[in-house]
Amino acid sequence: MKDNSIKIKIFMIISILNLILFIFLMIYLIFDKQNKTIKAKDIFNNNVNSIVEIKCKTDNVGESYGSGVIYDSNGYLITNCHVVAYNELNETKTFDNYEIRFVTKEDYQSATLVKYDKDLDLAILKINDESIKYSPIKFSSDKYSYGDIVYAIGNTSNYGIGISEGIISVPLVNIRYDNKSKEVIQSDINISNGNSGGGLLNEKGELIGITTFRTKDSSGKINYGFTYSIPLNIVKEYIEGKV
Repeated sequence: MKDNSIKIKIFMIISILNLILFIFLMIYLIFDKQNKTIKAKDIFNNNVNSIVEIKCKTDNVGESYGSGVIYDSNGYLITNCHVVAYNELNETKTFDNYEIRFVTKEDYQSATLVKYDKDLDLAILKINDESIKYSPIKFSSDKYSYGDIVYAIGNTSNYGIGISEGIISVPLVNIRYDNKSKEVIQSDINISNGNSGGGLLNEKGELIGITTFRTKDSSGKINYGFTYSIPLNIVKEYIEGKV
Protein backbone atom coordinates (compact mmCIF):
# COMPACT_ATOMS: atom_id res chain seq x y z
CA MET A 1 0.00 0.00 0.00
CA LYS A 2 2.79 2.36 0.88
CA ASP A 3 4.51 1.75 -2.46
CA ASN A 4 1.27 2.42 -4.32
CA SER A 5 0.76 5.66 -2.41
CA ILE A 6 4.24 6.84 -3.34
CA LYS A 7 3.68 5.92 -7.00
CA ILE A 8 0.40 7.82 -7.02
CA LYS A 9 2.08 10.90 -5.55
CA ILE A 10 4.91 10.73 -8.09
CA PHE A 11 2.40 10.32 -10.91
CA MET A 12 0.42 13.34 -9.67
CA ILE A 13 3.57 15.47 -9.40
CA ILE A 14 4.65 14.51 -12.94
CA SER A 15 1.15 15.24 -14.25
CA ILE A 16 1.12 18.66 -12.60
CA LEU A 17 4.59 19.47 -13.98
CA ASN A 18 3.51 18.40 -17.46
CA LEU A 19 0.42 20.57 -17.20
CA ILE A 20 2.49 23.57 -16.10
CA LEU A 21 4.94 22.93 -18.96
CA PHE A 22 2.06 22.70 -21.43
CA ILE A 23 0.58 26.01 -20.18
CA PHE A 24 3.94 27.79 -20.48
CA LEU A 25 4.39 26.35 -23.99
CA MET A 26 0.98 27.63 -25.08
CA ILE A 27 1.69 31.08 -23.63
CA TYR A 28 5.05 31.16 -25.45
CA LEU A 29 3.50 30.15 -28.77
CA ILE A 30 0.77 32.76 -28.47
CA PHE A 31 3.22 35.57 -27.66
CA ASP A 32 5.69 34.35 -30.29
CA LYS A 33 2.99 34.47 -32.95
CA GLN A 34 1.94 37.95 -31.82
CA ASN A 35 5.55 39.17 -31.87
CA LYS A 36 6.05 37.83 -35.41
CA THR A 37 2.90 39.63 -36.57
CA ILE A 38 4.02 42.87 -34.96
CA LYS A 39 7.47 42.42 -36.47
CA ALA A 40 6.07 42.00 -39.99
CA LYS A 41 3.87 45.07 -39.53
CA ASP A 42 6.85 47.14 -38.41
CA ILE A 43 8.97 45.91 -41.34
CA PHE A 44 6.20 46.84 -43.77
CA ASN A 45 5.36 50.22 -42.24
CA ASN A 46 9.01 51.25 -42.03
CA ASN A 47 9.66 50.46 -45.69
CA VAL A 48 6.32 51.15 -47.35
CA ASN A 49 7.59 54.41 -48.88
CA SER A 50 10.78 52.82 -50.19
CA ILE A 51 9.20 50.08 -52.35
CA VAL A 52 6.86 50.93 -55.20
CA GLU A 53 4.72 49.44 -57.94
CA ILE A 54 6.05 49.73 -61.49
CA LYS A 55 3.92 49.82 -64.63
CA CYS A 56 5.52 49.77 -68.08
CA LYS A 57 3.60 50.21 -71.32
CA THR A 58 4.05 50.30 -75.09
CA ASP A 59 1.13 50.64 -77.49
CA ASN A 60 0.42 47.45 -79.47
CA VAL A 61 2.69 45.48 -77.12
CA GLY A 62 0.93 45.61 -73.78
CA GLU A 63 1.91 46.27 -70.19
CA SER A 64 4.41 44.90 -67.72
CA TYR A 65 4.05 45.13 -63.96
CA GLY A 66 6.60 44.74 -61.21
CA SER A 67 8.21 46.34 -58.18
CA GLY A 68 11.07 48.72 -57.51
CA VAL A 69 13.21 49.70 -54.53
CA ILE A 70 14.17 53.35 -53.98
CA TYR A 71 17.81 53.51 -52.99
CA ASP A 72 18.66 57.20 -53.06
CA SER A 73 17.08 60.51 -52.02
CA ASN A 74 16.84 61.75 -55.62
CA GLY A 75 14.26 59.16 -56.61
CA TYR A 76 16.44 56.49 -58.21
CA LEU A 77 15.19 52.94 -57.86
CA ILE A 78 16.47 49.46 -58.66
CA THR A 79 14.35 46.76 -60.30
CA ASN A 80 14.68 43.77 -62.62
CA CYS A 81 15.50 44.12 -66.29
CA HIS A 82 12.67 41.76 -67.23
CA VAL A 83 10.23 44.24 -65.67
CA VAL A 84 11.32 47.18 -67.84
CA ALA A 85 12.27 45.36 -71.07
CA TYR A 86 10.84 42.60 -73.24
CA ASN A 87 11.95 40.26 -76.02
CA GLU A 88 10.66 40.57 -79.54
CA LEU A 89 12.09 38.41 -82.34
CA ASN A 90 15.14 37.60 -80.16
CA GLU A 91 15.78 41.29 -79.61
CA THR A 92 15.59 43.11 -76.26
CA LYS A 93 13.34 46.15 -76.43
CA THR A 94 12.31 48.70 -73.83
CA PHE A 95 8.85 50.08 -73.17
CA ASP A 96 7.78 53.57 -74.18
CA ASN A 97 6.31 54.63 -70.83
CA TYR A 98 7.29 53.93 -67.23
CA GLU A 99 5.25 54.78 -64.17
CA ILE A 100 5.49 54.08 -60.46
CA ARG A 101 2.97 54.22 -57.64
CA PHE A 102 3.40 54.44 -53.89
CA VAL A 103 1.18 52.29 -51.72
CA THR A 104 -0.26 55.41 -50.06
CA LYS A 105 -1.17 57.07 -53.39
CA GLU A 106 -3.85 56.45 -56.00
CA ASP A 107 -2.09 58.07 -58.94
CA TYR A 108 0.98 56.90 -60.83
CA GLN A 109 4.11 59.03 -61.20
CA SER A 110 6.12 59.07 -64.43
CA ALA A 111 9.64 57.64 -64.42
CA THR A 112 12.59 57.43 -66.82
CA LEU A 113 14.64 54.33 -67.61
CA VAL A 114 18.29 55.09 -66.81
CA LYS A 115 19.96 51.80 -67.69
CA TYR A 116 19.42 48.05 -67.78
CA ASP A 117 21.46 44.85 -67.95
CA LYS A 118 19.82 41.74 -69.38
CA ASP A 119 22.48 39.33 -68.08
CA LEU A 120 22.33 40.63 -64.51
CA ASP A 121 18.55 41.14 -64.81
CA LEU A 122 18.85 44.54 -63.18
CA ALA A 123 17.71 48.00 -64.20
CA ILE A 124 17.55 51.52 -62.80
CA LEU A 125 14.66 53.95 -63.10
CA LYS A 126 14.41 57.55 -61.92
CA ILE A 127 11.12 59.01 -60.73
CA ASN A 128 10.63 62.33 -62.55
CA ASP A 129 8.85 64.26 -59.80
CA GLU A 130 11.57 66.19 -57.97
CA SER A 131 9.15 67.68 -55.43
CA ILE A 132 8.73 64.36 -53.61
CA LYS A 133 10.77 63.72 -50.48
CA TYR A 134 12.05 60.20 -51.11
CA SER A 135 12.78 57.59 -48.46
CA PRO A 136 15.73 55.43 -49.57
CA ILE A 137 15.79 51.89 -48.25
CA LYS A 138 18.58 50.97 -45.86
CA PHE A 139 21.18 48.53 -47.17
CA SER A 140 22.23 45.74 -44.81
CA SER A 141 25.85 45.36 -43.79
CA ASP A 142 25.20 42.16 -41.85
CA LYS A 143 25.86 38.64 -43.08
CA TYR A 144 22.92 36.31 -43.44
CA SER A 145 22.77 32.56 -43.02
CA TYR A 146 20.65 29.42 -43.19
CA GLY A 147 17.30 29.78 -41.45
CA ASP A 148 17.38 33.58 -41.08
CA ILE A 149 13.91 35.12 -41.24
CA VAL A 150 13.36 37.30 -44.31
CA TYR A 151 10.55 39.40 -45.72
CA ALA A 152 9.60 40.12 -49.32
CA ILE A 153 7.84 43.40 -50.07
CA GLY A 154 6.52 43.99 -53.56
CA ASN A 155 3.60 44.30 -55.96
CA THR A 156 2.09 40.89 -55.27
CA SER A 157 0.19 39.62 -58.34
CA ASN A 158 -0.22 43.28 -59.34
CA TYR A 159 -2.74 43.78 -56.54
CA GLY A 160 -0.57 46.38 -54.80
CA ILE A 161 2.35 46.41 -52.40
CA GLY A 162 2.23 43.59 -49.84
CA ILE A 163 4.53 41.61 -47.56
CA SER A 164 5.30 37.92 -47.07
CA GLU A 165 7.57 36.13 -44.62
CA GLY A 166 9.91 33.16 -44.92
CA ILE A 167 13.41 31.93 -44.20
CA ILE A 168 16.66 31.71 -46.11
CA SER A 169 17.04 28.17 -47.43
CA VAL A 170 20.51 28.66 -48.95
CA PRO A 171 22.46 31.93 -48.44
CA LEU A 172 24.21 31.68 -51.80
CA VAL A 173 23.69 29.16 -54.58
CA ASN A 174 24.56 28.97 -58.27
CA ILE A 175 21.72 27.77 -60.45
CA ARG A 176 21.04 27.65 -64.16
CA TYR A 177 18.19 29.92 -65.18
CA ASP A 178 17.25 31.40 -68.56
CA ASN A 179 20.35 29.75 -70.04
CA LYS A 180 22.61 31.64 -67.64
CA SER A 181 24.39 30.83 -64.40
CA LYS A 182 22.95 32.90 -61.56
CA GLU A 183 24.43 33.51 -58.10
CA VAL A 184 21.36 34.01 -55.92
CA ILE A 185 19.82 33.79 -52.46
CA GLN A 186 17.32 30.93 -52.13
CA SER A 187 14.41 31.32 -49.73
CA ASP A 188 11.07 29.63 -49.15
CA ILE A 189 9.18 32.90 -49.27
CA ASN A 190 6.03 33.16 -51.40
CA ILE A 191 6.15 35.68 -54.25
CA SER A 192 4.24 36.23 -57.49
CA ASN A 193 5.16 37.72 -60.86
CA GLY A 194 4.50 41.26 -59.64
CA ASN A 195 7.12 40.85 -56.90
CA SER A 196 9.92 40.96 -59.48
CA GLY A 197 12.23 43.84 -58.62
CA GLY A 198 10.95 44.09 -55.06
CA GLY A 199 12.94 43.93 -51.86
CA LEU A 200 14.16 40.98 -49.82
CA LEU A 201 14.67 42.29 -46.29
CA ASN A 202 16.21 40.91 -43.11
CA GLU A 203 14.71 41.03 -39.59
CA LYS A 204 15.98 44.59 -39.17
CA GLY A 205 14.06 45.69 -42.27
CA GLU A 206 17.27 46.20 -44.24
CA LEU A 207 17.69 45.24 -47.89
CA ILE A 208 19.69 42.07 -48.58
CA GLY A 209 18.53 41.32 -52.11
CA ILE A 210 16.15 41.92 -55.01
CA THR A 211 13.45 39.27 -55.47
CA THR A 212 13.70 38.07 -59.05
CA PHE A 213 12.39 34.67 -60.12
CA ARG A 214 11.00 31.22 -59.37
CA THR A 215 11.93 28.03 -61.19
CA LYS A 216 9.65 25.58 -63.01
CA ASP A 217 9.62 21.80 -63.21
CA SER A 218 9.92 19.74 -66.39
CA SER A 219 6.19 20.15 -67.11
CA GLY A 220 6.40 23.94 -66.85
CA LYS A 221 4.72 24.24 -63.45
CA ILE A 222 6.15 26.64 -60.86
CA ASN A 223 8.22 25.08 -58.07
CA TYR A 224 6.53 26.65 -55.06
CA GLY A 225 8.65 27.07 -51.96
CA PHE A 226 11.72 28.14 -53.94
CA THR A 227 12.29 31.86 -54.52
CA TYR A 228 15.50 33.41 -55.81
CA SER A 229 16.85 36.90 -55.17
CA ILE A 230 19.85 38.81 -56.47
CA PRO A 231 22.26 39.40 -53.55
CA LEU A 232 22.85 42.96 -52.37
CA ASN A 233 26.57 42.95 -53.24
CA ILE A 234 25.74 42.42 -56.93
CA VAL A 235 23.00 45.07 -56.75
CA LYS A 236 25.37 47.60 -55.19
CA GLU A 237 28.05 46.93 -57.79
CA TYR A 238 25.52 47.53 -60.56
CA ILE A 239 24.29 50.77 -58.97
CA GLU A 240 27.87 51.97 -58.58
CA GLY A 241 28.68 51.04 -62.19
CA LYS A 242 31.24 48.39 -61.28
CA VAL A 243 29.51 45.66 -63.30
